[in-house]
Amino acid sequence: MRTALLFLVASSLLVLGACRSTGETSPLLTVLPIENDGMHERNVMLAERAAQASDAQLVFFGDSITQGWESEPALWNAEFGRYHPLNLGVSGDRTEHVLWRLATGAYDHLRPKLIVIMIGTNNTGHRMDRPVDIATGIDRILTQLSARFPQAKLALLAIFPCGETVTDPLRANNTAVNARLPAIAAAHGAEWLDLASAFTDDKGTLSTSVMPDLLHLSSDGYSRWATALREPLARWMR
Repeated sequence: MRTALLFLVASSLLVLGACRSTGETSPLLTVLPIENDGMHERNVMLAERAAQASDAQLVFFGDSITQGWESEPALWNAEFGRYHPLNLGVSGDRTEHVLWRLATGAYDHLRPKLIVIMIGTNNTGHRMDRPVDIATGIDRILTQLSARFPQAKLALLAIFPCGETVTDPLRANNTAVNARLPAIAAAHGAEWLDLASAFTDDKGTLSTSVMPDLLHLSSDGYSRWATALREPLARWMR
């Protein structure tokens, strides 16, 4: 599987180079993909995991917040087990890293009924990318997902709140991204869901009991995510 993944990566980069050199744009390779530094072993592992999960009906893409479900196996199985779920979250991923992972083709054999995607907070946290640029990256991810998994429903989640209050600069940047996402989801025929109220009080304040570092979820945070997702997920999976 390691050899196969490396071959797919090399092939995808060669295809992209050919498209760029001729001035043409591939419908599946819209940006120069790049692997998340330090995450090669996880990317290889996820390719292997996906190869063994061809029956997955529910697939999650995201960053460390999604990967963190692996610390809550009992809750994961209780909430999602009936859907044969597959967690493809990678710590540190930004929008371009998800595009890279899709471009490898390592997941193309999957035939999920629903793909849930939440990405973008690291574009803010690592570089304070402009909201328009983050939203564009998410739009391109949905383009790739639609092309590679045409049978799947897509569910785009708003970037979860971070920082203690609504005035936190990181949260404000993500809020500006989120404002652009309903229209992007609609353009792709994707479901849109903002779960912020599941994690904050009525003033939008985050508690460290929900997100200990005001970014990553505690066990209580994952329980809240599961509860908030339960009804819409059951509807989408019908």
